[in-house]
Order: sequence, then structure tokens, then C-alpha cells
Amino acid sequence: MLRKSKRQSTRSKQNAKWAVELKQWWIDNDMPQICELCGGTFGIAFAHSKKRRFILDRETYWTVALLCQSCHHDAEYGGHDRMERIILDIIANR
Repeated sequence: MLRKSKRQSTRSKQNAKWAVELKQWWIDNDMPQICELCGGTFGIAFAHSKKRRFILDRETYWTVALLCQSCHHDAEYGGHDRMERIILDIIANR
């Protein structure tokens, strides 16, 4: 039986570091604590403008909106271009 490695990749470590920084920045700057589309709170999480596998730098990682589970799902599964457009529109209208 094969064992999976428990080592994190360099990218995973970097993403974890950015996630901590982003969360602290979000709190410190009094950013919304509810879904930025519908105002809901269920399953609230950061929605990135790109899929994780396409995020290679800090600026792209920090291009986020706080969305509930339902809105996050709708944004994420509408295609890459639509997902990026939704997130960028939310950011522009803050």
C-alpha cells in the first residue's frame, strides 16, 4: 500500500501564509463580514478571482470577495472569465 506524503508543497505553504495575512488585513480594515452579493452568512469564505492552480502571486491571491456558500458556488462554476468578472465587479463597487 502506498502512503501519501504529508509534506506541503511550496505553493501550499505560501498560500497558507497569504491566507493568514489576508484574514488579518480583512479584520483590521473593517471589511464586510457578510456575503458581498446577497448579505448571507452561511458558509462565508473568500472567493478568489481565479482558481487556486492559476494563482501564482500575492496580488492575485488577494483579489477576493467574501461570499456565502451559495454565491461562491454560483460564481465558481460559471467559468473562469465569469468568475473573475464577478469578483472584480464586487471589488470595484465596494
